[in-house]
Amino acid sequence: MSKDAEPGKPDRFSNLCQTHGDQDLADLARSHGLSEAAAGAVAAIDAVMNKVRRSVQRRDFGRLIVARIDPSLELSHLDAIIALSAVASDTPQDEVTVGVIAERMGIDPSRASRISADLVERGYAFRVASQLDARRICLKLTPKSERLVTAVRQTKWRIFAGSLTQWNEQDLVTFAALLERFAGWTMDEAEMRRSADAVKQMMDETEPSLPQAK
Repeated sequence: MSKDAEPGKPDRFSNLCQTHGDQDLADLARSHGLSEAAAGAVAAIDAVMNKVRRSVQRRDFGRLIVARIDPSLELSHLDAIIALSAVASDTPQDEVTVGVIAERMGIDPSRASRISADLVERGYAFRVASQLDARRICLKLTPKSERLVTAVRQTKWRIFAGSLTQWNEQDLVTFAALLERFAGWTMDEAEMRRSADAVKQMMDETEPSLPQAK
């Protein structure tokens, strides 16, 4: 029951969220001073995030696109096409190299090189000489790839916007502000390092000691 609920009356927050999260997480949140409703909300947020993450990891939308457009493509090819389009828009003079694509996709340069070669072979990209260094080879999207990127983006935006059309203005504005505020922890590298250190410390503290030889 939340602090705002009166004895004998239903909690006004109880029906706001239909997702029920991990009870251990809710218990941990309560142990840190959160109310019953707030602790349940923390667990619900974690559960919803897990559902979203699993959906993203499955890449269902991307797989369907590849199957419809060109079954010879893999999801990594689609990722590279979108990455190439994104970096080209903010890279001076279209200086998009394989190294830039590797960095954008978070993959090894050798793998990025293979994917780029596949895109060139399949007609989704072509090689051009750098305007800054003639020894360097850059990549550009073909018109076919540009049409694909536009179609994917517009379709995703339509799905995304359509899912929010039933929300009122206040809900949308509030959610956007809260989501931005919530996502701050995902970009705090210092806090991430401290958290990783905390995990290691907990593992070290709970590691069973080896029996001493007699």
